[in-house]
Formats: sequence, structure tokens, C-alpha cells
Amino acid sequence: MNKILSLLVRVGVAGRILLFFLSFFLCFTASAQNEGSYTITGFTKKEYNAESQNWSVTHDESGIIYLANNAGLLEYDGVDWSFYPMPTGTIIRAVATDAEGRIFTSGYREIGYWTRKGDGKLEYHSLNELVEDFYTRNEEFWSVTVAGGKVYFRSFNSIFVYDYQRFNVVRPGPLISSIGKLNDRLFVFLSGQGLYTLEDSVLVSVYSDPAVNSIRVEFMEQLDGGTLLIGTSVNGLFIYDGVSIKPFLAQYHDYFVQNNVNRGYVTQDGYIILGTVLDGVIIFSGSGDILYSMNKGNGMLNNTVLGLDVDQEENIWVALDQGVDYISFDIDPSYEIHEFEHVGAVYSLAVHDGYIYLCTNQGVFFRPEGIADADFELIEGTQGQAWNCGVFDGELLVGHNLGTFQIMGENAVRISDIGGGMSFVRNPADPGLLIHSTYTSLAVLENENGTWGLNRRINGFSELIRYIEFDQINRLWAAHMRRGIYSLSINEELDSVLTTRYYGKETFGKDNNIQVFKVENRIVFTTGDLMYTYDDLSDSIIPFENLNTGLGEYATAHRIISGPDHHYWLISKTGIALFRIYENQFRLIKEYPYAIFSDHLILGYENIIPVDNYRAMLCMDNGYALLNADMDDLSGDILDRKLLLKQLKFRGVQGQYEFLTVDRDRIKLPHKKNSLYLKYAFPFYSRKDIVFQSYINGLENEWSVVNDKPEFIFERIPPGEYTIYTRAINRWGKSSQVETIELSVMPAWYLSRISFIAYMVIVIAGILLFRSVLIARIRARERNIRNSKERELIRLRNDNLNAELAYRSQELANSTMAIIRKNEFLLKLKSIIQNQKEELGSRYPDKYYREIINRIDKNVSSMDDWKVFEFHFEKAHDKFLQKLITTYPELTHGDLRLCAYLRMNLSTKEIAPLMRISIRGVENHRYKLRKKLDLKPEENLTEFILSL
Repeated sequence: MNKILSLLVRVGVAGRILLFFLSFFLCFTASAQNEGSYTITGFTKKEYNAESQNWSVTHDESGIIYLANNAGLLEYDGVDWSFYPMPTGTIIRAVATDAEGRIFTSGYREIGYWTRKGDGKLEYHSLNELVEDFYTRNEEFWSVTVAGGKVYFRSFNSIFVYDYQRFNVVRPGPLISSIGKLNDRLFVFLSGQGLYTLEDSVLVSVYSDPAVNSIRVEFMEQLDGGTLLIGTSVNGLFIYDGVSIKPFLAQYHDYFVQNNVNRGYVTQDGYIILGTVLDGVIIFSGSGDILYSMNKGNGMLNNTVLGLDVDQEENIWVALDQGVDYISFDIDPSYEIHEFEHVGAVYSLAVHDGYIYLCTNQGVFFRPEGIADADFELIEGTQGQAWNCGVFDGELLVGHNLGTFQIMGENAVRISDIGGGMSFVRNPADPGLLIHSTYTSLAVLENENGTWGLNRRINGFSELIRYIEFDQINRLWAAHMRRGIYSLSINEELDSVLTTRYYGKETFGKDNNIQVFKVENRIVFTTGDLMYTYDDLSDSIIPFENLNTGLGEYATAHRIISGPDHHYWLISKTGIALFRIYENQFRLIKEYPYAIFSDHLILGYENIIPVDNYRAMLCMDNGYALLNADMDDLSGDILDRKLLLKQLKFRGVQGQYEFLTVDRDRIKLPHKKNSLYLKYAFPFYSRKDIVFQSYINGLENEWSVVNDKPEFIFERIPPGEYTIYTRAINRWGKSSQVETIELSVMPAWYLSRISFIAYMVIVIAGILLFRSVLIARIRARERNIRNSKERELIRLRNDNLNAELAYRSQELANSTMAIIRKNEFLLKLKSIIQNQKEELGSRYPDKYYREIINRIDKNVSSMDDWKVFEFHFEKAHDKFLQKLITTYPELTHGDLRLCAYLRMNLSTKEIAPLMRISIRGVENHRYKLRKKLDLKPEENLTEFILSL
């Protein structure tokens, strides 16, 4: 019965794989092609550096895995394994964690827990001091359970209850088979007596029946609906529903008995995971259907399961009798890689007549399409480089170093001996003919009654051509394998090339790696920088602006493969993308970063074979990948992850590291110990090819180069304030959350803030002392300087006053002379007009004469002139007129004007036009002024005025 059930399980898995391949290669007609997908990763003792046997496995809230190993405690953080031997050298049988991060372990006469020290390593704390007196001679604890704020350590005859302060010991007498949790209650199964609950360290019976009391219980786990799953080694499965204990999954009873169920785990989704002694792991749905069977035959290291755990990502961890297995169901549905060691590098492939064919550097290989485990076999006679293959008119053709082959089932027939067959393209004028490019020439292939054969060579052109395409006027474009593009005009008989034109550096800016393809029936040339096309109107090759704009960064693609319904796969140096291009509309459907396949793509010879609108097969150097652009990828799963700081230390000039406490978000480093080492954990087990980066804000301008491990060393950091950023990146280029640490590197003592304060105090004290010494000299010197400056100031003031007086006098003189010239002119003009009047008499009308004479008189005696003169005069002569009228109040306005003119030392002749009187009149006015000023006859009027 055991063999039959195992066979049924394996057939079920194989059936799913068969269905997947059939659906994939038959245009994916099935809707659930990824059912049954999982990966098993095994870790041996050479990898984790401890003993082979592992008894128990668990994880903490951060996702770090812990295993109870024969030699001690194992820790796996997603990057590295760490091994901690027991200080007593005893074996560890069980491990469990609590919400505070303590890791409880137990074994032979040993109970204790581990905590993380400041250096990131685990430290053991034995609890034997509290309970050693209660141990029996051979006390050995086989399980640890954390529940309700207490920790329960179970041996075969005792339960030690630890409330984090003291222990209570429960000894029921009968053998304790197992303990488990159900709805926050702890259940205990006593051999021969039935099921009990443990309440306040007291066992209370809940179910006893002679029919089940004698079963040997290995585990108890809570099922959905508040029932308790009871697993036994030789009696099958049972459930306790709160009323009675009944058999469960009875249809598999014989299988359970034959393979000895040893461990069990119920997931949050209700899946039941069973670990057996003889047949690995089997997984059931909540309704009892077998979903998966995993054992040594399909990837596990060993069939004997000693411990089970499901981490936060719903991955299964299996503690084995020999090693550790990790089972992940988180398979990216957007691609699947198939590797084959013996076939070589795949350059092209095809699915035809029930077979998968691979064209590789070692030959053409095949295998049946629907058998996933079948090996690829070499088709005899095809050894060597096979470049390309394609199905034409229902027949498979292969371009090969030895010529061109037609493949029929498992056999190959060479139909052309022209070596180096590359591309095939139908002749637009006669679709029954194929144009075939080779190392040396172009050939025409023809199909006669289902058999292809060489029809003729095309003469007049002999170049090493890789890709060929016809344009809309049946011109053939040929891409050389090493340099440039050729445009060929071929005659109607297809036996000779009429004209040849070469396009290279002058057209594309380069000669190498230029290829030709077709997009929406237009010729497209790829260069790796831009895309070009042929313009019929100008008979020239020009940049294909529409394509370059619509494709964005994929305008740098060097390979274009057309698929059904206007779909196109593009390959560039940075990625692979699927576009739909129709009526000048561009829609990016899916991108695959080059990094996903970069280690296994054939550089310069990348190739994709479309299967339908969204699915394709990507050729690789060790097999192929199945791409499904219609499925969401798992690239975003890393976005909410975060690196966990595990170890932090700094180093001085002597090279010795000192540890710092990892539980901090700010680090201070002394000046002489300014090299920092950071080590992180990244418990993200479902993804591969994770790399890590760092960046110091304030010291660097960009993220560092990637590291394979989250370990970062920063050498000789200058004094200052910094922020350290770290992150993980998956092969899709998506980043985890950024972890930050604030960093302060202290300056040297002589550059510290206190030192600068001391320097300032010393400088200030020196300045004060220097000041006190110089103050007397400075004061004496200041007195001398002050006196000297006062004298100089007086002199400067006088000079300034004199200069100002001279300036104002000059302004006054200029103003006066302007008035004089104006008045002289007006008086002269008046005289001329008067003479004209005398000569003309009545012929010169009186009204005109009087009007002109009045206007002249008005301007000669203008008060505006006097105001301007008075303004400048007062500025030059320090309010002379005001002082004069104060001293001699009887002076008239005319007297003041005469005094002002005399003050300026003007002559009588110069004064006359200013006052609009004759020279004689000026003399008379001078005489009257002398009387008003009460001058003596011998006193000179002008000198008197100047002396005032």
C-alpha cells in the first residue's frame, strides 16, 4: 500500500509537469501551468559546519532560522550560517523562540536560552541553577513550547514550566508522548491515559478512551475550526474536536503507518505538512487532498524528517537526520529556466512534430515534447555548430557549419553542403522559395513534395552574412557578421546579384554590429545606439525617429524578433522587452532585466523563439528559459524587506577590530579608529541572486558597487557627520527598504571643539596682555596724533572752505556773466529795433514796435535772473546780503544789487547792463550808496564792500 500511494503521489506531480510542458509548447492552452512548482535547496554539514543530524527547527520574528543540532545551535540569516556549540558540549534536542527574541534550547539534563550580545553573536544562559536539583538521572528534554507567557520543556516523564522567574515541575507518572497548543490552551497526551490540559501546572483530563489511550503520539497541532490534529508514528492521524478523538485521513492510514509519521505542521492557510521517517515530506490540503510529495527521489537530502517549521514567507524548513532542506513554493511565474549540462550553448530551438530541438555549438539535440525528465539526445551526423533553425511548410530546417539540414524526427538529412547556414527568409515574389545566408554566399532552397533542397546559388555576392530581409520593393538587405549592411538587387531568376551598395560608418557612425530586421513591414537597422530605416523618397538610410521615440531606452536594442499579432521581442545590453507595435502605437508589455540571464546568455548571439503573443523561449548557454510576459513577476517582493544589522565594529591604525553594540541608530567613532565594518542579515529566503549596496551621505556621491554579501567596510572616514545607507537589490533591479545609521567621526583632540575653545582662551589672554603692554604707548601716541590731526583738520577745513568758496564764486561769476551777456544782447537788439523804427517811421507799426520793446525790457529786468544770481551769490558770500540789510536797513533793493555787484568786484561798465542803466547812472547810484553807508570821501566804496 505504501508503494502504491507513493507512486500515485509521484505520478500526480509528474502529471502536472507533463501538463505544464504540453500546455506551454501547445500555445499554453492549460490555465494553471505552474501548479506543483517548488524548489528544494539542501544544506549539508559542510555548508553549515556542524553535525549532520538536526532535531528541531524554528524562526524568530525577524525571520532568522535556528536549528537544534547534535553539536549545538545553528543559525541561518539568509546569507551566512553560524554555529554555536553548547558550552557543556551536550546535544540540543529542541529549539523555540519567544517574542523578546530569546532562543530557548533543551537537551540532556540541560535547559537554557540564548540572547544576542552587542557584537551580534549569540550568548548562552543556562537555567540549570534553578532546576538542576529536580533532574532525574537521565532527564532529557525533547521539545520546547512557548505559550501564554511561559516556556514548557518536555521530557518523557516531566514538564518543566518556566515563567521567566522560577520553575514548576509537573510529573504525571505515565510517559508524556507530546504537548501542543489549541486556542491558547496547552494539551498533553499521556501514554495509556489519554488527552489532558495543563492549567496552572495541574494536569486535567479532557478525553480518555482505551481505544486511543495507547497510541504513541509524536505531535499535536491546531487545525482550522478549533480542532487538534494528533499525529502518531504507527497509528495514523487523529483529530480531537473538543468532544472525542477520531481517525483523520483514514484513506492514507496504511501510508502513514508504513512511513512512520514523525512531525507535523499546520499552516495559517490550513495546509497540513507531515514529516515522515521513511518518505520525506507529504503535504495535504485542508480537505485531505495530496498536494505534494517530496523525498530523496525528487530532491530532498534525506527521507528522515526530525523537525518542521514554516517561516514568514511560507517556506518549509526541514530538519533532517542528515542535513537541512528548504522548500520554497514562491516560483516566479513570469519565467522558468531549464538547464542541461551536456547539450552546450543553445543558439536556436524549435518545437516540431512532438519533439523539442536544440541547435547548439555541439550539434542538434532532441527529446520528446511531453516528457519533462527525458534527456536530450544528439541527432547523429549533426555534430558541430548549429546556428539557426525554423519550420517552413511543415518541415524543420537547420543552418549548420557543415551545411543545411532537414530534420525528420530523430534523423537529419543534409540538403546543402554550403557551410555556415545562418538565416532563412521567404522570397516575396515566390513564397515557395527560401533565401538562405551562409558563410560564403546566398543560396536558394526549394521544397519539392515535402523535401527541401538546394535549388541554386546566387552569384555576384560573396560575404559573411548573418541576417537578411526583403523590403517592400523586393530589395534584399544583408547584415554582415562583422561589418556594415549591404543592399542587393537580385535578378528575377534569383541566380545573380545585379547591384550592390554598402552602408557603414558614413551612414551609421560605425561599421560593426549593425543588423537588419523588420518591424511592421519596414526595414529596421539596429546599431546598439539608435535604430535606422530606409527612406525610399531620399534613397538613403535615416534614423527611425518614430521607433526611437516609441521604444524609449530599447531604441538601443541590437536584436528584434517578431511574434504573432504585432508583438516584438527586443534584446538590448540592459534587458529583454516585449512590445506591441501597431499603427504607430507602442505598448511595453514586459521587461526582463539582462541580469536575470546575463551569466547564461550568449553575448552577441541572443535569440528568442516566440510561441504566442506573450510567451517565448530564450536561448541560453546551458539550456533555455521559458518566458511568460503575461504573468506578473515577483520582483516587488523585496520592496518591504529590510536589512538587519548583525555586527558592528571599528578598527584603528593597528588593524585590530573592536565591537560596538548593534542595537543603535547612531555611531560615534574616535579619530584614530575611523574604519568601520558593518555586517547585516537578510532573511529573505525565496529569492536568489540578491546583491547589496551602501552609500555614505556626506562622503560619497552615489551607491557603491554591488557586494555579494551584506558586509561593508569603510576605511579611514574623515571627521564629520554622515548617514550610512544600505540596501539589497534583486536581479530585477528592485531595491529593499533602505536601512540608515547616523555616523559621527570625532576629530583629533587638538582639532576638537574643546581644544578650539582652549585655543580661543589662550589667544584672547594673549591679546589682553599685549593690549595692556601697549595701551600706554598707544595713549601717548594717540594724544600726539590727535593734536596733529586737529591741526591738520583745521587746515583741511580751511582748504575745503576756500575750495568751496572758489567753486561758488566761479558759479556766481558764470551766472553773472550769463546775465550780462544776455542783457547786453537784449539792449543791443533794442537799439537796433529803435534805429529801424526811426528809419521806417510809420511803415513799422507801433503796436509791433511797442510789443517787442516791452518784451526786451521785461527780460532785461527779469526777476528770475536776479533770483538765480541771488541764490549763487548767497552761497558764495555766506548770506552777505542778509547781513548787509540787517546792518543798513535803509538800503533799497537796487542798493543791495549794486552792493552785490561791487562785492564781485565788477566794473561800472559791467554793472550798467545788469542794472539796465547807463554808466553815468551807475556812477550816480554809487554816489548815493556812499551816503547811505556813511562813507568818508577818502574811503573807497568797493574796498568797503569787500571788507564787510
